[in-house]
Amino acid sequence: MFLFTGNLERFADRKAVDMTGLTGPYDFAFDVMPEDYRAMPLRAAVWAGVNLPPEAQKMLDSSSPAALGDALRQIGLRLDARKTPLDVLIIDEALKTPTAN
Repeated sequence: MFLFTGNLERFADRKAVDMTGLTGPYDFAFDVMPEDYRAMPLRAAVWAGVNLPPEAQKMLDSSSPAALGDALRQIGLRLDARKTPLDVLIIDEALKTPTAN
């Protein structure tokens, strides 16, 4: 489930954390409508800071953000919005050319 959660983040509009407590391999499938599937990578792109062209933004605005959660309910999983501590890496400065230590 840890790996699935990591992949799920690519299509969600926020960080996903595995809180199932499940271990071991699982094999499952769920259905997503084609228009909802097309919107999922766009939503992930916006979450990553990409500016979408107007046509893509229009498609995203007309889609349902709940589609991913609805699809996961088909297999007994759910997405809950929660506050939880996360590891974060903060970079104060980056030089274009590396310097010796």
